[in-house]
Amino acid sequence: MEKRKAGPGGKGPQGKRWHRLDNTGKIFPLIANQNLSNVFRISVTLKEEVDPEVLEQALADVLPCFPGFQVKLKRGFFWYYFETNKRAPVIEEEAAYPCRYIDPKSSPLFLFRVSYFKRRINLEVFHAVTDGLGAVNFLKELTCRYLQRKRAQDERQKENGRKAASRQSVEDNRAARHYEESVSGIGQFEDSYLKNYRKVRKRRYQSKPAVQLDGTVLEQAGENIIHGCVKVSELKPLCRAKQVSITKYLTAVLIWSIYEEYLGGQPSRKPIGVNLPINLRAFFGSTTASNFFAVTGIRFQPEREHVSLDEILESVSRQMDENIVKEKLEETISYNVSREKKWYVRVIPLFIKWLALGPIFRRNDRANTITLSNVGAIQMDEAYQEEIEAFHMMIGVSRLQRAKCGVCSYGDKMMITFATIFEDCRLADRFFGKLKEDGLSVEMETNGAGKPESGGLVKREDFHWNYPMVGIEVDKWRRLKHIFYGILAAAALVLAVVNAVTYSGFWWAGIAVPGILYTILTLNYSILKHANLGKSVMTQTIGLQILVVMIDWALGFRGWSLNYGVPGMLLFADIAVVFLILVNRMNWQSYLMYQLAITVLSFIPLILWAAGWITAPFLAVVTVILSVLILAMTVLLGDRSVKSEFIRRFHL
Repeated sequence: MEKRKAGPGGKGPQGKRWHRLDNTGKIFPLIANQNLSNVFRISVTLKEEVDPEVLEQALADVLPCFPGFQVKLKRGFFWYYFETNKRAPVIEEEAAYPCRYIDPKSSPLFLFRVSYFKRRINLEVFHAVTDGLGAVNFLKELTCRYLQRKRAQDERQKENGRKAASRQSVEDNRAARHYEESVSGIGQFEDSYLKNYRKVRKRRYQSKPAVQLDGTVLEQAGENIIHGCVKVSELKPLCRAKQVSITKYLTAVLIWSIYEEYLGGQPSRKPIGVNLPINLRAFFGSTTASNFFAVTGIRFQPEREHVSLDEILESVSRQMDENIVKEKLEETISYNVSREKKWYVRVIPLFIKWLALGPIFRRNDRANTITLSNVGAIQMDEAYQEEIEAFHMMIGVSRLQRAKCGVCSYGDKMMITFATIFEDCRLADRFFGKLKEDGLSVEMETNGAGKPESGGLVKREDFHWNYPMVGIEVDKWRRLKHIFYGILAAAALVLAVVNAVTYSGFWWAGIAVPGILYTILTLNYSILKHANLGKSVMTQTIGLQILVVMIDWALGFRGWSLNYGVPGMLLFADIAVVFLILVNRMNWQSYLMYQLAITVLSFIPLILWAAGWITAPFLAVVTVILSVLILAMTVLLGDRSVKSEFIRRFHL
């Protein structure tokens, strides 16, 4: 595969490389948050407990072979972009619910998470980095490298001699270099959407609202995980007898289960919609480790009572045969890429894209009842097969996306995983009950978060202790923070009402309310969040400017806030950013955009002077002159580094 170079900037500051997000990956940072993580998990269960030290060494060996994973997310003016992350990867013991949000600003800035629990290794990935197959390939290499290192460690322990101990580090370093050379190139990335784009008839996504699942939501943003293990040797003959693929059969059973369990087998004015991701690599000959998938919607609208599974299967099979062909997939690629290529979309600032895309995504997401993602059969080298028990795949859920189903197989074990936000296990009970009716044997396992009903397939004893017990306090800090913000906001409202009711010529709430709001701003964006110092300076400067103007207004507006307060704070911010640049000279480019923003803001007092709002312009003029001179000196001294920074920050 052709190795894609970094973005137009090539090697950036300190030798860092950067590249654009792929066509699909650009969407996820704009919609992801604590309530919609866009994180999925691929995990492997071994036959022996995981050694965390060996796992961390294996991760350090594998990561350089996957440059698409060795990145951090950076904010440009028009788009997000990836920049090489030179920090050392770390692992953690699993202690929370799966697929929780990965904060791009948290240490160590990677967009994936490797954890372990007893015999299981988990890889959780933010979808902007890659899709299911890309994550599978990463986990496969990580597992192989872990088993290699574990065997070498066991051999050394058997020798139990001074000679073996003395050569341990030399052998480890040599093995790591050999490993990196042997797998070089397997994790290369490219935007295969752009590579395979051609103008064809555009195929739009379905936006008609579909049936939505309901139930009692788990507390503390919990996830109810239910695994069902089915034998592939039993499933294949059943699908052959019905003359359908495994994915068609599972999709039809899923629709039937929703139809019977949530609609009571009755007609519906809304269709049941299954969002089905399709791996495009096989259709277009790509081996990219970035995202390269499309989604097709399988929809079934029951128009009478108790439609049979065979009728649903016929409809599903027809839709998949019609939609999952290269011509139709080219239409989907054309639609997705053409939107990105529109000049008026590209020049919209990132914060406006962020504001606009959320509602659009939520509207389109209502067209789906559930997602079913089948990453297929996972193959491992014969040398490691006996040490591996199974693989699992699951997708993060939220109140917007209430249930997801992930499927993968290894050997004769197909693991079908339901992740929901509900206490009940209704959907899994109905789904796996139907598989049993069709003659398949099913073994169940859960994470213990749900409340199985009596008479259902999912039992309390299905909790096999392969997951940690997540306490009710797991999200306590987040709840306390929101309660505190709510109290402050309520206090601000009460003060404003009291001032209005008891008004006697003095708007003292004009001081108290902005002060409370500034406190919230400071806590949320400068203390609790992982923002760099440049962003904190900018946030505090803007917030404080608004605060002093409001205080001046509350006291009768004598103009001191605009004459001295606003330009003085801009001047202070400019000096603070220069100080940060001098202190952090190895990474000074990260403050360049804040310096540019402060320079632009420094012209606002001049505009206010021209409008007659400022009566003492001396400090405003000094601030503009100094801001422009400091920025000009930075640009001249920075030379090509500044040009590279502007290219990556303002790339279209």
